[in-house]
Amino acid sequence: MLHKISDFCNKIDLLKVKSDKLRTMKYGSPKAPTEEIDNMIADIQSECYLIANDRSEYHKDEQFDDNGLPINYTDKFLNEGI
Repeated sequence: MLHKISDFCNKIDLLKVKSDKLRTMKYGSPKAPTEEIDNMIADIQSECYLIANDRSEYHKDEQFDDNGLPINYTDKFLNEGI
């Protein structure tokens, strides 16, 4: 897993917030323009795609940087091609 569990859970929570906003944009009064609704849908779909493709193993003791990514993130993937 590329993120800490807390960051993963926060991403799921954010999806719920975005989903609620999308519902308001679509069915609220006044309705948002179609382009804004389409952009929100694309944003939610891209977040879901990233979450779905985060299939690496979770390592409890792994160290993370300020962005929530493992400190050795790039090194790990650079060395896989060798």
